[in-house]
Amino acid sequence: MSKVTFACSDGALMGKRDYTGWMNENAIAPPTPWSPSPLAPLNLAALITWLAVLLQSLRWERLQAGNELEWGGVIALLAVGGLYVLANAQSGSDARGERRQRALVIAQAVATLVAAACLRNIGPAVLLIIVAAQVMALWPRRVAILGLAAVNLTLVAIWVQWVPLMSALLGLLPMIGFQTFAALTVHYAVSAERARAELGVTHAQLLATQQLLEDSARSGERLRLSRELHDVAGHKLTALKLNLRLLLRDPVLAEREEVRVSAALADELLADIRAVVSELRKYDGIDLATAIRTLTQQIPGPRFVVEIDPALRVTDLTVAETLLRCAQEGITNALRHARASEIRIECRTVGERVELAVRNDGPPLLPVAFGNGLTGMRERLSAAGGELILRARAGGGAELLAAVPTRG
Repeated sequence: MSKVTFACSDGALMGKRDYTGWMNENAIAPPTPWSPSPLAPLNLAALITWLAVLLQSLRWERLQAGNELEWGGVIALLAVGGLYVLANAQSGSDARGERRQRALVIAQAVATLVAAACLRNIGPAVLLIIVAAQVMALWPRRVAILGLAAVNLTLVAIWVQWVPLMSALLGLLPMIGFQTFAALTVHYAVSAERARAELGVTHAQLLATQQLLEDSARSGERLRLSRELHDVAGHKLTALKLNLRLLLRDPVLAEREEVRVSAALADELLADIRAVVSELRKYDGIDLATAIRTLTQQIPGPRFVVEIDPALRVTDLTVAETLLRCAQEGITNALRHARASEIRIECRTVGERVELAVRNDGPPLLPVAFGNGLTGMRERLSAAGGELILRARAGGGAELLAAVPTRG
């Protein structure tokens, strides 16, 4: 077995994931625009905003007097900054990291509301703009809108403790506008990243398919050449050898050196042609391994571990294409739904069948129905006399197993 490892990690970016199920036909969830580095553009903007709100909210005379509400508000504002940094330091590539991110963003919203209640001014509410951007990146749009609505209603309930309701509502309107602007900016950024990610996957699939078709054409040409050499050149050389042997039986010609050399050369040439035909036959079939490696090399994000029998050759183009499509489907599902940091692909010949396994280290697989993609794969494999199995792995994650006869 040959083992090739591709480390294509993009873990520096927070991940927005889709929780709608393993088999949904949703788009691949791309990373959000944030980075763990405090010097990243969005982080700098957020931290400068946070620092400005903190400095404008400080009332030194009250702090020196030991005012508990003032100290509580300042501590809450400090907590907002710390929680923001912690949230962006998390890796959203797995379910646990994403849950931590969400919890830290919720804590930011709560700390902002606490600061607003303690300091009794409009300043801390500005930080909800930063919260809104993160909420839009980490939750589905409908959930994000409902969550932000609840936060803003709570903010109004806090404000009306010291200002009239109408003033509170008028003060809330620009805040909602800024929050909407930030949320939509992140939404469109995420949409652009999603399109880029899907284009990357599609490009990888096209390259893999192109590799498969090119190898099929080369295999067909090798087969044609080997047959031509064997059936045409080999046949005529055999006839030439028979005629030379007849000449060697003639007493007049038997002693001639030219006839003996010609017979020896004919023997050597026929042996050479048979060796060439044997060498060409060694490469009969389609190199599925190269197509699968081409596919994985073009997809950023998870770490790919590819283990493929180096002697694996598939003689039927339909079988090779079906197995490549199974590998694509397993990778796509892992990217869309499993939040996997590692995807392992294994392929080998077992008896008269080729077996392919695509495994990921995502969360445990829940019992669900097949979607359109895997249903189509199962139908194609069944038509070729094969089978498709999807099951949970003992240590978490899922594995997709496909088996098909070597000849369709």
